[in-house]
Amino acid sequence: MTINTRIFLLICLGAFCASFVVQTVFQSILGGSMSVWGGNAGWQREIAFWNVGVALIVVQLLRLNDQRAALVAVQGFTVLFLLLGLNHTQALFTNPGAQFHWPPMVLNLIGFFFGVRLLYKRGA
Repeated sequence: MTINTRIFLLICLGAFCASFVVQTVFQSILGGSMSVWGGNAGWQREIAFWNVGVALIVVQLLRLNDQRAALVAVQGFTVLFLLLGLNHTQALFTNPGAQFHWPPMVLNLIGFFFGVRLLYKRGA
């Protein structure tokens, strides 16, 4: 696995772990009072659990060290970063004062551009 693919997967792992913490520990503060969407403990736990599953996939990909398998995940995570970034962007257009949406919007779009760059260089 190339170093850039490994770095991208580590960034994804960090993002999935951070999202888990936000969706569980800080769900009422960030999701409830600072978000356009409001809080919903059940749905936020569902998102947190999904992040645990995806984080485990990343850990196994890093352990396997297989470039071809990793690029499949890179493609999926790149699309995921784009969609999540656009979702937060739409929320900001709805309410520019909803402070929660700024960091995930920026971080997801950075992840998207890094993923596109990685895929473009690899011809995937």
